Amino acid sequence: MQRRHLLTQMTAAAACAAAPGLVHAQGDKPISLIVGYSAGGSADLVARIVGTELGKRLARTVIIENVAGASGMLAAQRVLGGPTDGSLLYMGGTDTVVVPMVNPKVKLDWENDLVPVGRMSTVPMVFAVPKAAPYTGLADLIGALRKGGKDSINFATPGIGTMQHLYGALINKQARVSMLHVPYRGGTHITNDLVGGQVDSAMLVLSTAMPFLKDGKIKALSVSDTVRVPQLPDVKRIGEEDGFNGMALPLWQGLFLKAGTHAATVAAYDKALKETLAQPELRQKLLDAGITVAPLGGPEFKAFIKPQAALYRDIVTTSKITME
Repeated sequence: MQRRHLLTQMTAAAACAAAPGLVHAQGDKPISLIVGYSAGGSADLVARIVGTELGKRLARTVIIENVAGASGMLAAQRVLGGPTDGSLLYMGGTDTVVVPMVNPKVKLDWENDLVPVGRMSTVPMVFAVPKAAPYTGLADLIGALRKGGKDSINFATPGIGTMQHLYGALINKQARVSMLHVPYRGGTHITNDLVGGQVDSAMLVLSTAMPFLKDGKIKALSVSDTVRVPQLPDVKRIGEEDGFNGMALPLWQGLFLKAGTHAATVAAYDKALKETLAQPELRQKLLDAGITVAPLGGPEFKAFIKPQAALYRDIVTTSKITME
């Protein structure tokens, strides 16, 4: 018995030495899931729904930590300043890639500073106009812009450098038109102003737009996702429009660890996240909130981000978008 016990201890010790990161991934230390936005928003909602189930699969307690500010960059810095033992998970998204492009003061390189664990979801953006607008699709609005001239139609977004801003800038760039950007300080008042006709059009996340679309107060001209969204099956995605060549510009959310985290830890989180996102009930909860579960493993997630990042860079450079 003693010999068998000793062999068991030696085998366990060898396994730990071979894969030290796995010990951290399977330990009992709580995991802090760092979210760069305040409680109650869509990012926080996704984090809480996914975090609870993720914790069950890792046999760990997952604590949501909201570190709001600087368009999610304070949260990223919180993770980069922490350990590489897997105890800090960063919920990143499009801002993780875009903000350093539009604000040179932000020193974050997603490809070298972070390790993608997996994509969780995409959130389509909707290009919407008031109910009374004469356009039935994006092509109609582009035609009106060409007839009306520079700045004849404006579009509202939650602010400069947001993905909604990039969506409008992409349309301007590809269609060679010039919609006037109307940046708000956040998205709270945009829908009311759109319904009231104070702005000509707006870029809205699907969850924000849906109640107004259902009530017939606004119309959707296009969506930014890679596929048509099930809630709006008759609305073309941007990549179906002439001149946009299969382009897509969805908001996306995923999990990252600090660069330098052991590969075994990353793999353990990747596996647990895939299992979490495969649950029908969880997927339906997120879909009801206007969020599409779109899982990708770590390597696939990285391969998704790279061409999206190149597109963001092209839009930012061509449109001269800066937050300074």
